[in-house]
Amino acid sequence: MRRSVRARIGVVALSATLAVSAAACGQKAGVEQTYPAGVSVAPDGTVVGGVDAQGNPIAPGAGGGAGLSSASGASASGASGSGASGSGSGGGSGEAPLPSGKAAGGGDTTGVTDTTIKIGVHAPVTGAAAIPQQSFERAVGVYFDYVNRRGGFFGRKVQVIFEDDQFRPDVARAKCKEMAEQEKVFALIGGAGSDQIDACARYAASVGVPYLSAGVHETRPGQGALSSLPTYFAVSLSYEQQAPLLARLYGNEFGGETVVVLTADNDSLDSYHATIASAVSKVAGGDLAYAERVPKSVQSEAVSIGTKICNSGAKAVVWNASPSSLLNVVKSMPCRVTFLGPGLTNGLNVVAQVGCPNIDGAMFYSTFPGMDVMRRNQKFVQAYREKNNGANPDDIGAAIYAIESVVGMMLQAAGKDLTRQGFMSGIARTRTFNTGVLPPTNFSSRLGGTAMHLLEADCNRQEYVTVRQNERP
Repeated sequence: MRRSVRARIGVVALSATLAVSAAACGQKAGVEQTYPAGVSVAPDGTVVGGVDAQGNPIAPGAGGGAGLSSASGASASGASGSGASGSGSGGGSGEAPLPSGKAAGGGDTTGVTDTTIKIGVHAPVTGAAAIPQQSFERAVGVYFDYVNRRGGFFGRKVQVIFEDDQFRPDVARAKCKEMAEQEKVFALIGGAGSDQIDACARYAASVGVPYLSAGVHETRPGQGALSSLPTYFAVSLSYEQQAPLLARLYGNEFGGETVVVLTADNDSLDSYHATIASAVSKVAGGDLAYAERVPKSVQSEAVSIGTKICNSGAKAVVWNASPSSLLNVVKSMPCRVTFLGPGLTNGLNVVAQVGCPNIDGAMFYSTFPGMDVMRRNQKFVQAYREKNNGANPDDIGAAIYAIESVVGMMLQAAGKDLTRQGFMSGIARTRTFNTGVLPPTNFSSRLGGTAMHLLEADCNRQEYVTVRQNERP
């Protein structure tokens, strides 16, 4: 029988969110593998200031603007949760070294003027992600708009270019290419979708554009590891790094009960599937009924998948596939089970609203806390309302705000003389960016995640609520 997570742990009240990371969907990326020279050397590990402990960039000059205060820099202290400690970074052979603190002479200032910094963002507004278009339109640029109103970064205001990648890697790559080569953006941010992030990250590396996203898969057949890309930075744990969290969650909540592992058959998830099946098997033993792949987009197969789960007697399903697939399966099932998994999009409130009551109690590790925590983040609420004519924020807004706030800290760490090389070396020098929104980072490698937030679907509230924050593998 399942133990009550909320009764046992209680919700930690921190401030709220980060976007990005999602259930995988799509086809092979087929993107370039050549990388520009001169962008990868060893980090020096020096910590620099320029931001306060909440991730507020310190505006240049006296005063610093309303709401922006001076501090000595970012810190990873205060991370909480019941998990064991760990760095959360990938390590291992084949990783691209992080850039040093010294940029090449002159540096690449594409996308930077005396008054502006141009940033490109791609995310799925249409497609299998099931994310409302208006939510994305309102969410993009909330944090940057807040900082722009208060003086910007060393006098520069951020201009955000947003593109819908349709939850398709081929479209994502085309949109990133357009933003890099036509819009001339300084850097790119991946909002959701592992295959879309993979496609854009590989393209960005081929042309020397800094690329940031939540952690997704680490490898795919025939392609180098994402951690080997010289311009890639993951700001949260990869799927493989979340496997110990999921295995422990199953053991704590459903130990002794039958469990099933289901993963989308994207080739990008081959490594994750092997990792999670092994991790769960070590905890469950003979209680692991089966570990199988499901189609990238489950439609007519939903009934047979759901029936097989029910016939197995499973009480828990460790799931990693698209939100539309999840919803199709839970709606077709003649029994009730609890879904557990990694990623962002399956933990969005729109999924809870459509999937309830069948999805009640589902638990997903997320890069951002739920809105129960987010609504207490006064800075976020103010920033969202300022940009959107007083509208109340939702969790899509919280997600995008979170990753923008991390990028803002990175821009501040890079300094006034902003170049792409200086931006990347600033990440290497600082390493730890603690916004109080997403878990603290540790960029001792290109996989900078250290922890995740755990969310649970509450059908009485029609949303995901925060079980605990900053839980480490």
